Amino acid sequence: MNITIINGIPDEEYSEYQAALDKLKTSLEKAHTVDLFNVRNMKISYCCGCFGCWIKTPGLCIYKDDMSIILKSMAKTDYTIYVSPLKAGFITSQTKKVMDRFIPTALPYVKIFDGECHHPMRYDNKQKLGLIILNDDNFNREAYDLTVNVFDRLSLNMHATGFFSSYVRADEMEGIINEINNC
Repeated sequence: MNITIINGIPDEEYSEYQAALDKLKTSLEKAHTVDLFNVRNMKISYCCGCFGCWIKTPGLCIYKDDMSIILKSMAKTDYTIYVSPLKAGFITSQTKKVMDRFIPTALPYVKIFDGECHHPMRYDNKQKLGLIILNDDNFNREAYDLTVNVFDRLSLNMHATGFFSSYVRADEMEGIINEINNC
């Protein structure tokens, strides 16, 4: 299985989580191909909403930055997993800009899926979606529920075949393997 991990950990304040995520990647690589993207170290522009990726250059963003590497991974992945703490009630800006820039993986027209309007996906891979929220002892139920709901809806938009979310401490990160394998 191909796994794409979008690491939205913003800075060194979360070094124990970064170390735990690196261990998780190593464990996953025993049975899977894993692409781990540390977004804070990448040059990725924010989406400007121009829809050039649908109209001018189908499947390609107008920005020539590191997001193209992530999009190539997402085109062949079986599993996309976002990792982020909650900051100001939602995922980090690094995580959000990657989430916003996945638009080229969808087609510009709308179809009815399960009674709702959604864009068909550009690529045939049927993937699963995961969300790992870092438990940094600042739990806010409303922020957590909102974030999980947004990603649950994103999984519907992506026509994901499965979705999981976890709220974990650094020492619990490797336990995510079971959720990944059972989703």
